[in-house]
Amino acid sequence: MKTRMSAHFERASRKQANDALRRLSTVYHDSLPIFDIDRILGFAGFDPTEPAIYCGREGRSHEQVGPRTWFTMTWHKMESGRYEVIAYVS
Repeated sequence: MKTRMSAHFERASRKQANDALRRLSTVYHDSLPIFDIDRILGFAGFDPTEPAIYCGREGRSHEQVGPRTWFTMTWHKMESGRYEVIAYVS
């Protein structure tokens, strides 16, 4: 992990990231929006997600993106083929 930030700044950055991730979670996606998630995390000052292969109709990812911050994402592929994604940092 390469991000260095104060605890106060990290808390404020989590709120900023969660606001954007919440908006991302209100729409269905044709594929998992990893690029958008990494852009949101980077804009808030956090590390991007680790490269991974996300597979399966349902899944969960949990990883550290800041000194005291963890990113969590769950997904569900619906019958339509679109994805419902819930993502947040804590």
